[in-house]
Amino acid sequence: MRIVKITMKAILVNETEEQKSIIDNIMLVFCTAIRYSFKRLLEGIKISELEKEVSHKYNLNIRQAKDAVESARQTILSQKELIKINYEDYESKAKAIEKILNDKTKKLSDKKKTALLSKLAKRQRRLEYFKYFIDTNTISPVTFGTKEMFLRRCKGLISNQEWKDCRNNRFYSRGDKTKNGNPNLRVIIKGGMSFLEISTLEKTKSNRAIKIQVPIYLPQKLSKKTGKINGIDYRELFLNHLKTGEAYQVEMIKRNGKYYCHIIFELPKTEVVYTGHNGIIGIDTNSDGFALTMIDNKGNHKWHTYLKQHELLYAKGNRRKNLCGELVKQVTLIAKTYGVGIAIENLKFKNDKDVNSKFARIKNNFIYSKLLTMLESACYREGIELLKVRPAYTSKIGLYKYCHQFGMVVHNGAAMVIARRSYKFKESVPQILIDKYVDEKHKDKFNCYHEWKRWSMIDKNIKKKVEVKKPDFWIANRKRLLGLVS
Repeated sequence: MRIVKITMKAILVNETEEQKSIIDNIMLVFCTAIRYSFKRLLEGIKISELEKEVSHKYNLNIRQAKDAVESARQTILSQKELIKINYEDYESKAKAIEKILNDKTKKLSDKKKTALLSKLAKRQRRLEYFKYFIDTNTISPVTFGTKEMFLRRCKGLISNQEWKDCRNNRFYSRGDKTKNGNPNLRVIIKGGMSFLEISTLEKTKSNRAIKIQVPIYLPQKLSKKTGKINGIDYRELFLNHLKTGEAYQVEMIKRNGKYYCHIIFELPKTEVVYTGHNGIIGIDTNSDGFALTMIDNKGNHKWHTYLKQHELLYAKGNRRKNLCGELVKQVTLIAKTYGVGIAIENLKFKNDKDVNSKFARIKNNFIYSKLLTMLESACYREGIELLKVRPAYTSKIGLYKYCHQFGMVVHNGAAMVIARRSYKFKESVPQILIDKYVDEKHKDKFNCYHEWKRWSMIDKNIKKKVEVKKPDFWIANRKRLLGLVS
């Protein structure tokens, strides 16, 4: 069963000076314990032994010690995984440059060749750097408090106290169902108000932790005009989760003198109501919006549209996230109106290709994975069936087969292929393309190839004969290129 988690960002309010001092001390001790655990784990100490040592050394209860050790362990694991990903990405980039340099059919100018050799040398240096850590089973240096703040401290742009505050600004507690949610950072409701109950480092005579209760604001955005809730009702979702007694994680972070609480909990399972039995909407994800194409359960085109939002290309982080949320809300509303499911591409995001500066800016400003993750969560909440299909050749098939037929742009053509693929329909190559762009001696073999291999051959042959650089050129000149008109 698929489990979807959600993060609610709450904030502590009306905390006293005494409470602030207690929280700051907990954060200092906890972050110090993480750094200590990090070094000991690299030295090879067993986790079970380290947990007891940390608990005794820093006066933490065993659960807090386990959280500190686990946080350090996850940091090491993530660094090792990041090194593997970077090594694979730079290996792919280096191979791509070598392929261009070794391609004798392409004539490169001396300036271009020099630039490629320089870029290849940089890629190989980075490759050797990451290979060293993989071979030695070690990790690259880790800076607690962020590298940016460390460099600022080295340049004297921040004080020593500010640097220490960056390194000691968090406290984390994992959830536990047997302890009624979370034992060390527990959210409680009293008299209609919400409080965060924090287990301090001080203990009573019976060796039990002294606890303090600090008011916490659970977000709930109400419209000034209607008084209704805008977006997701995080507060209601979390309060319902509290009633079940299920576990939830809390991470407290101090930033600009305020204490933010990131509460992570599971979304309740929603019954799937809107399925693909009567039709489905295929979605092609792009840097400026969603292309939607709906088909019926027999694979026939019903309608298509493009939800475009140009601001996604240049908006800042929070604004971009808000725009993504608005797009997702539109999509789920359309799916519920028609009572159908949604099909998307099962994309894997890798940074293993060298791209030009314009596309690099687009990739940097817009995160496809964020948009698709938000869509997946929304479908889970709203009871909409979400199907993922392989993305191979969806744009090419849509361009050469469906765009002219239904007057669509290439993105909507790809969305139609995605929708049809969710029903497992095969995409045969039109005979007119075979007659025009497949040689007679290859036609017998052509029919024996896999579906995607056939479309790959068609695409390559068209580009060789026509030099199609942009999809719009094919859409505008299709009849002339196929010899249907003079």
